[in-house]
Amino acid sequence: MIHRDPAILDAVLPDAADGDFYDTAAWYRVFAETCLDPGDRLSVEATPEGLVLPLRERPDAIGPFRGVQLSWLGNYYTCRFGPILSGTADVAEAFAAWGREVRRRDPRPARLVFSALDGGTAALDGLRRGLGRAGYLVETVEDFGNWFSPVAGSFEDYWKGRGARLRNTVERKERALRRDHRVDLEIFRSAADSERATALYEQVHALSWKEPEPYPLFVPSLIRAGLEVGAVRVGVLLADGEPVAAQLWIVWRGRATIFKLSYAENRRKLSAGSILTRHMVREAFRAGDIKEIDFGCGDDPYKREWLPERRQRWTVTAYDPTTACGAAHTLRRYLPRLIRRRLLGR
Repeated sequence: MIHRDPAILDAVLPDAADGDFYDTAAWYRVFAETCLDPGDRLSVEATPEGLVLPLRERPDAIGPFRGVQLSWLGNYYTCRFGPILSGTADVAEAFAAWGREVRRRDPRPARLVFSALDGGTAALDGLRRGLGRAGYLVETVEDFGNWFSPVAGSFEDYWKGRGARLRNTVERKERALRRDHRVDLEIFRSAADSERATALYEQVHALSWKEPEPYPLFVPSLIRAGLEVGAVRVGVLLADGEPVAAQLWIVWRGRATIFKLSYAENRRKLSAGSILTRHMVREAFRAGDIKEIDFGCGDDPYKREWLPERRQRWTVTAYDPTTACGAAHTLRRYLPRLIRRRLLGR
């Protein structure tokens, strides 16, 4: 069954005890309401086998060929995407049944695209095998790295395990900051704080080196919705009452993601961003409700200094060569990559 209204997400998404916030209705509602591009159409799909897939239909094209692409409901904001299976059916069989149904649609999608998939789960293999059984040509490529660290023991032990350069720099900069300024740290956790948390975060972001958000309503909506369900923490470091660094964390069922971070470029020498990170990580150790911290998307060098373990996220693309657009994608993208892999013996 296909649903187009974001309101259906509350009904079809299961409340998995160990699920990520990225699997929840709250996350997908925010995304569907703020991040769909022109031409996109929401497609929340639920199958008899218990498979739930928040997706989007969007136009597809390659050269003169036009078609439809069915893809994950996510983008660079999404730190993990996973198929949600509420029943007991085999993942591969559930995807095979769904893939066969998709290939009977009119118009038939030329490509299926799933990104930000966790390589450490059985779902990735089940997705690939199932779509292959349904008649698709399936390829898997690296997407991005996710740096993380378990939260175990004391913060002091964690901090001693960081590199000497990082420790010495952050400690020295904080001493200087406190010597020359009045320093305050605010951490917002309550829905009543959403207006102030959003205002301070956006004030810092506007002063940072970062470009304006391409989807300007996403972060304010995420802060508001996340605070309402207890999934967001916003930390702000202030010097003499002026916000100089801000971070948005997603915290859900023992897992924390350092999701967004900014500091005021005109106060760069203060190292306020690193000082705030240290305080937020210390708070995570002290709170006792967090078992793991990760750094979201990407392999920026600074991330491994704070969180030294890495896991890979993947993209799976399934081509339907029986459509004109799918055949063109197969010739342009799939076959050259397949040939290269064979020549390299991988």
